[in-house]
This record gives sequence, structure tokens and C-alpha cells, in this order.
Amino acid sequence: MRGRTRFFPVAAALLLAGTVGRADAQGVPAAPLTPLDAPPRTSSMSINFDAEDSLAKVAVESLPPFERPNGLLLRPGTLVYQLASRRDTLVTPLGQRTVVVVETTFAGAPSWLIAESRTGTPVVTSDSLFLARADLSPTRWVARNGSAQLASSFGRDSMFVAMQSYQGRASVVTPLPRGALLTPGMVDRVVELLPLAIGFRVGATILLFEMGTPRAIPAELRVDGSESVSLAGRTVECWVVTLRAGALEERLWVSKEAPRVVKTEQATGLGVLTAVLQP
Repeated sequence: MRGRTRFFPVAAALLLAGTVGRADAQGVPAAPLTPLDAPPRTSSMSINFDAEDSLAKVAVESLPPFERPNGLLLRPGTLVYQLASRRDTLVTPLGQRTVVVVETTFAGAPSWLIAESRTGTPVVTSDSLFLARADLSPTRWVARNGSAQLASSFGRDSMFVAMQSYQGRASVVTPLPRGALLTPGMVDRVVELLPLAIGFRVGATILLFEMGTPRAIPAELRVDGSESVSLAGRTVECWVVTLRAGALEERLWVSKEAPRVVKTEQATGLGVLTAVLQP
């Protein structure tokens, strides 16, 4: 069956490691950047799926979009997740995912840098996203996946993307609704700032790359319930949040106290991909 590749911002898939230059950034410490990679919430995520699962065949309900959270409440810090793939009884370690959030400036304006990397893979992948500090609107996105490179700038309701790979260079301008979720690191941080509770359900927009062309697709964020998660010998009470875009779905466990994504899980053709926060 013919498959497609998607770059999907969900946080529990195969992340790739990398380093990236802080072009145009001031006062940014050396930190790992987010990966642009293959299968799910782990980087401008790339997922392979079968043609019959195309979003075009799956209706997405129309929901009111979530209110853009107050970016000033974002917390700087470094988070490390243990990655694994589970298929039947076989569990395969996939290395570690590191997410770094730092305060910086971009083009002279107060900004956040969300950087993510994964160790344990030979492919060099990196992804760096700059957001306005007050409202988390994107200002610059730079990513690398092996020899392929991507750079994007943003307008009020659109994005300009320049791409380079072994096939050559290309550029495109595409519509992008305000509040769109671009990378796994951004998804996590935004979800942590939402007013989660039983019954919470809102619309969202995620970015997908299909055949090298970016487009925004509708998604939903909802709270499915609450669960206890065992973390480093202690029990953490969490909201279970689902991010769904057609046939693609990821679950995030968000601690109720000092909200933090402590675990993610996504089923793919490769098995169930998980990421668990390390102490």
C-alpha cells in the first residue's frame, strides 16, 4: 500500500538527536534542539501511515479553538524522557528525549526557545522553535533531518517555508491559523498551560508535511479522565489528555499538581511508542 510521510507535533515517537545554530538569537545558552523526525509527538513529528487512513476520509468535528495561553506562565527548564517502543511483549529502548525551554530574545523581542533532541540514533536531526514570550505565537522555526533542512518565518495567518534536500530547493507560503501547534515540544508546553478538567474539549490545529508540502489540519484536544502514574517510586495523579487528528492519536499524561507532561503514548504500525519523564 502506498504510504505518506507526515510531520506531526505529537510527543511520544521516535525522536532524533541534533544540535542547531542559534541564528538571530541573543543570549541563548547552548542547548539541544527539537528533532524533525519519524513517527509521532516527538518532534515536528514524522509519521508513516497507510493511504486508507488518510485524514481526508476521517471527519473531524468542528470545535471552538482553545484560548491562547499566557506565555508568561511558561516555565524554563530541562526535561528528559526515556523512549521505548512496545509491540506485544517486546519492548525496544529508543534512547532519551531531552526538551529544553529557555528565555531568550529573537529579532530584539522577548522570546522563548523550545529545543528538543534525542540521543540513541545515528541520524542527525534538530529542530528549534522561537515563540513570542507573551502569547506563544511562532516567530522562527529551523530544523534539520540528516541532509534535509527547513527554515520558516511566520505572518499573522500564514507561514513561509524554505526547504532543501537531495532533491533540490523549494519554498512555499501556506495559510496557518493563529494558535497552530508546530512541534511536539510546543504541544507539551501549551497543554500544560490549559485549564484541564473533566469535560475539557477544544479544537486545535497541527501542521502536517505531505509530499514535502506543509498544510494545517484540524485536531482536537480533550480530557478523557484521570489516572495515577508511577514515577520514580512515587505516585503522580494525572489528567489523561488525547490529541487527535483524524486517524492519528496521541495520549498525554499531565500531572495535576504543577502541570507537567510526565508520559506520552501513541500507537503506530511500529508498535506503541512511549516517553516517560525521568527524575
